[in-house]
Amino acid sequence: MKLITSHESTDFDALASCVGLQKLFPDSVIGVSGGFSPNVHQYLAIHGDRFRTQRCQDLDLSQVDLLIVTDVRRRSRLTHVEPVFERAARNPRSVRILVWDHHPSTADDVHADEEHVQPVGSVTTLIVEELRARGAEIDREEATLFSLGIHEDTGSLAYARSSSRDATALAWLMGQGAQLGLLQRFLRPRLDAVERDLLVRLLGAVHDLPRFGASIGIAPLETAEVPPSLADVSAEAFRLLPHDALFCAYRLPNGKTHVIGRAQASAVPVGAILQELGGGGHAGAGSAVVRDAPLDQVVGLLHAVVERRCRRPQVVRELMSSPVRTVTPEMPLSELAHSLEEWGHTGAPVIRDGKLVGMISRRDVERAQREGRGSLAVSSCMAHQVRTVGPDAPLPEALDQMQAYNIGRLPVLDGARIIGILSREDVLGYLYEESPC
Repeated sequence: MKLITSHESTDFDALASCVGLQKLFPDSVIGVSGGFSPNVHQYLAIHGDRFRTQRCQDLDLSQVDLLIVTDVRRRSRLTHVEPVFERAARNPRSVRILVWDHHPSTADDVHADEEHVQPVGSVTTLIVEELRARGAEIDREEATLFSLGIHEDTGSLAYARSSSRDATALAWLMGQGAQLGLLQRFLRPRLDAVERDLLVRLLGAVHDLPRFGASIGIAPLETAEVPPSLADVSAEAFRLLPHDALFCAYRLPNGKTHVIGRAQASAVPVGAILQELGGGGHAGAGSAVVRDAPLDQVVGLLHAVVERRCRRPQVVRELMSSPVRTVTPEMPLSELAHSLEEWGHTGAPVIRDGKLVGMISRRDVERAQREGRGSLAVSSCMAHQVRTVGPDAPLPEALDQMQAYNIGRLPVLDGARIIGILSREDVLGYLYEESPC
């Protein structure tokens, strides 16, 4: 028997990758642990006859000679096929094991005969690439399911692990007839009354961690009622809140605390953080279950892991340009235009007697020249009200100021002395660098 399986609580990436692998390995069976995420459950209520799965508990696992594992490598998350692993350990020739995955490796990984592991946002992407390479034909229902898998695991390309390969796969699937209208129906299912109530309480419970270069929120909550999908509530809270990363910790009546994390691109390595709590995931999403620990203890542990895993925020001093080229109020605009071009700068601070008295931009100079005022002094068109920042101010505060006031350059003052300048170019370099916590 050829058996394809994935982790418990099958989500869209797991289901889609199983279906894709079934096309690559004809006559194979998709075996699940018995549970589906709520949105997948709703999806299969309509598509169950089209994409058939069986419970591994109902299969004769002794007949499995090819086991294909997808969207997971950790053996502890594959207990429903543990007899196959035990038989492979006793007699490696009795079963061949293949792994398709996109998660980081762990010490708990399955020993496989063949691995297809790449750092993409969705394992479905890897399988879509293989289907394309083999010239396989897919219909619109398959294209839609594969799109659901990629969209869900990449946050529609917003999660940190998303890649250009995921985007390329989605574009190809659109060309194969993926029904975009169905994506929203199943990716963002309506919250029921219990979930809506939990969401309201969750939004009220969130608090910010100290600045780490990314805005990180933690929302701890004791709940007596357990909704169908904690993941959907967490995803909706993350969508509504302004954080780069959000960790929702739900203490349930059974003594377990479910921690669900989400993060925007290049913000926080959610999977690595939650792995230290016994769970896992990838850079943009993950989960963990902590047993028999008070909620405040779980939150304290989460604080400690974030502290260890995430770098402290950069301060202005670390990013500013120094030394600073300055000009005097008496300098002719024509001379300044030549200097700015020579320096490759778009503006300069104006200094009199060692004190900052204004800012002048290339745009100001060019406008003055167009109006025939190029022979006038810098003081004739410089800005007199200047926003400044201190060298030890957290960089996010400086970025907020630049955005709020549409400032292209922030002089950095140590007392009254100018020691540097923070420019748009500096900020762009910071925003677009690959700088995971």
